[in-house]
Amino acid sequence: MTDVAERTYVRYSEELESPRSDEERDIDRIIEVLRSNNERAYRTHKRGLRDAHAKSHGILRGELTVPADLAPELAQGMFAAPGSYPVIARLSSTSGVIRSDQLRGVRGLGIKVLGVRGPRALPDDTATTQDFIMVTHREFLFADAHAYRTIGMPTAWTLARLPDPLLQRGSALLAAVDRGVLRRIGKRVPANLAVFIAPNTHILGEPFYSSAPLRWGDHVAKLLYTPVSPEAAALQGKTIDPKAGVNAHQELVVDFFAQHGATYELRAQLCTDVRSMPIEDATVAWPEEESPHRTVATIRFEPQDPYTPERRAYGDDVLSFNSWRGLDAHRPLGSINRLKQRVYEASSNYRHQVNNAPRVEPADVSELPD
Repeated sequence: MTDVAERTYVRYSEELESPRSDEERDIDRIIEVLRSNNERAYRTHKRGLRDAHAKSHGILRGELTVPADLAPELAQGMFAAPGSYPVIARLSSTSGVIRSDQLRGVRGLGIKVLGVRGPRALPDDTATTQDFIMVTHREFLFADAHAYRTIGMPTAWTLARLPDPLLQRGSALLAAVDRGVLRRIGKRVPANLAVFIAPNTHILGEPFYSSAPLRWGDHVAKLLYTPVSPEAAALQGKTIDPKAGVNAHQELVVDFFAQHGATYELRAQLCTDVRSMPIEDATVAWPEEESPHRTVATIRFEPQDPYTPERRAYGDDVLSFNSWRGLDAHRPLGSINRLKQRVYEASSNYRHQVNNAPRVEPADVSELPD
């Protein structure tokens, strides 16, 4: 392993990105399909839902603190100077369908940092918030927008139409095949299906990842969010009781924060070589031995009620999260992020329109109801 002091970090440049010539057409088609999913969800629930991260498990008020002793390569963008910022965080499941928490799958985390000033990633963005969107799967399941359209979208379309009991039986069968036949012949279930057989563990003990890269001021990084306070760290790997019910994660989050606070670290993994740490292929794991995740901030949540009716309505109907809403110094990079820019915007516009809900970027954390 190379010593941190001896590492050379890739310098950010617009030339790091290289979109396919048909990328915009792929994204157009993805938006069309996801719009049909949005409309189907509206007919079912009589309200607009996100086409991903539809079900929330808690809306948290917290504080992000940037320490004073960051190394120069880490002290970039909003992390360039020590200080504290209010935070609103939304815990979710990444499905675009409201499902039982007993179903295994990827969980999501939206972090909205307030009071962040500076040149924005998008020229028409006048907000002073910085959004980070993270999931419990370290790498994205599809390399780029083309792979997502040709492989991911048929899967998403099918999953959106399957009832919970059928998905649960399918997951159990897939897990049995993975443990039996496939393991005996040295094979494993593909990554895009393996998420449905992973252990269903406590959401507050999960590590979350940015999956795709983003600009880190003069450099490029991926992000990790992980529990460090004893009560939260103790939840890592703790499985969900199969009898806990369809809203198990929400109930566990509410019960935990009724008694405890929790501290998490936000860590950045800087890119040292675009050959082993590609920008455009989001499925490639960036090797820790070349560049480990290093702490750039802590996020602290004090005891609170994270799921009052007023807070749920604000988090689910009023707030929107988009990783492109933020500083140019933290501009999302790569095909998957360019896809998210347009998909998240289209989904948010539809959801707010059909719900007749205001679309508001909070200027003060007090706007989050108690």
